Amino acid sequence: MSGKRLSRQERRERIIAAAGGVFAEAGYDAAGMREVATAAGITTPVLYDHFPSKADLYAALLESEVDSLLAGWAGVPERGDVEQVLRSRVDVIFAWLESNERGMRMIFAETPADPAVAEVHRRGQRRATERLTAVFLQAPELALTANLPRARAGEALAEAAKSALNAIATWWWHNRDVPREDVVALTTDLLWRGLGALLGRNDGNHGSVPESR
Repeated sequence: MSGKRLSRQERRERIIAAAGGVFAEAGYDAAGMREVATAAGITTPVLYDHFPSKADLYAALLESEVDSLLAGWAGVPERGDVEQVLRSRVDVIFAWLESNERGMRMIFAETPADPAVAEVHRRGQRRATERLTAVFLQAPELALTANLPRARAGEALAEAAKSALNAIATWWWHNRDVPREDVVALTTDLLWRGLGALLGRNDGNHGSVPESR
């Protein structure tokens, strides 16, 4: 009896899964479409029917990894002690990276120059900034000296926090002997020193993120 015929979407998902293994082993530059087709159990023409170029395939895989990374935030509490809210989000990110070396490599260690891939990177970074901005906007009033609307300031602070987090994640890629809990603590310390000072709560009185209204 012949196997069930895959739908176009199911075949696409199978291709992306197979591409993940090929890209993880060879890296973007060395990976070939023929190897991906073989791993997916299809012919090269069928592969090109789904993805016209290697860049298109890599971009689709990268987008799925970004989706997976950001999805982890859904189960994290949004309210409570400000420092703990921040720490919980940092921990979710690094836990995902620790268990997903392929995603870690694609998001933080490789930067292919192809425009299609670069655009996926940019979209992922924008989404991360939006998520972090929401955290800042839930915090109590900040003692800012800049004359900026709260939403604009929150976005700027989120962008700075994301850059710091990205930098530490990239550093961790090259220093994998450091335990995750230490990386989380280091990242939270770095981010909290500034945020805690703006909240006036680096003296141990951390306060809480208020209930949403």
